[in-house]
Amino acid sequence: MESLLTVVIPVFNREDIVGATLESLERQGLKCPVVLVDNNSTDGTSKVLEHWARKQDKAGWCITVVKETTAGAAAARNRGLQEANTPWVMFFDSDDLMLDGHLKRVHEAIVRYPDNDIIGWDVAVRCLDGSSTIRDFADKDIMFRNIFNAIFSTQRYAVRTDFFRKAGAWNAKVLGWDDYETGMRLAAENPRVLKIHGQPTVLVVEQRKSITGTDYSSGAQKWEYALDCCEETLQKYNLRKELRWLELRRMILASLYAREKSPEADRLYNEVMKRAHSHWRRLLLKTAYAYTRRGGRGIHILLRPFI
Repeated sequence: MESLLTVVIPVFNREDIVGATLESLERQGLKCPVVLVDNNSTDGTSKVLEHWARKQDKAGWCITVVKETTAGAAAARNRGLQEANTPWVMFFDSDDLMLDGHLKRVHEAIVRYPDNDIIGWDVAVRCLDGSSTIRDFADKDIMFRNIFNAIFSTQRYAVRTDFFRKAGAWNAKVLGWDDYETGMRLAAENPRVLKIHGQPTVLVVEQRKSITGTDYSSGAQKWEYALDCCEETLQKYNLRKELRWLELRRMILASLYAREKSPEADRLYNEVMKRAHSHWRRLLLKTAYAYTRRGGRGIHILLRPFI
């Protein structure tokens, strides 16, 4: 069967855990090109990748191992994208797992629904506290859903390669929430999107040592830079309503800082309030801040009719 899909996996200092990800890929019934990108690891990651690639080449896989010295997952994913010559590409993380049949499921959807630009799916999540949850994908209302729910996390979709390149690929300057920012540009291109329904075939395993980390305030500059880039995208496409949604997202972030008792909360709160040009807008934003700071969830849904 001709492969329509390339899997790109960036890896940085994952010597101890990337093996589980690779083994989950190895168990897939469908073989496809795989690009492993060592993002300048300082541990034994490179040896693990090379060893696995040699073993799978003998088993009929097409495995490419490359290096990217520029720090950051976005730069590493772009390096992997350079190697992709299939019509579709899927990015995956080095600490997550493909459950049995995942690649076959995605490939069948690509063949069955050839007119789409993006095909997505829900994922199961194993949280740091040991609990489990489902994070869903959406094929409708995708801009709103991405602004508030980050539906374009890397484990949740495959994308047509030329469409992804047209949207600008990954922004290597974005060192946090890079998938969120990339999703904003994908959504702005008005893609044809399909969701595969059914039980998740991807398991996201949260790690304490990750790009996202375990709190918000210590990475304030990274998250806010990503939001600034998103704002530029929305301005470019003259998406005024979406710009208002993004301001609400900034205020929600300020409230998350406040939950952590960080001084970043007051700073961002004041910045957002200065940008509000009406008493009504300031009232809505103030309500969102207070509600979310106290632990409330879903304020974006409650306030959507008024934004």
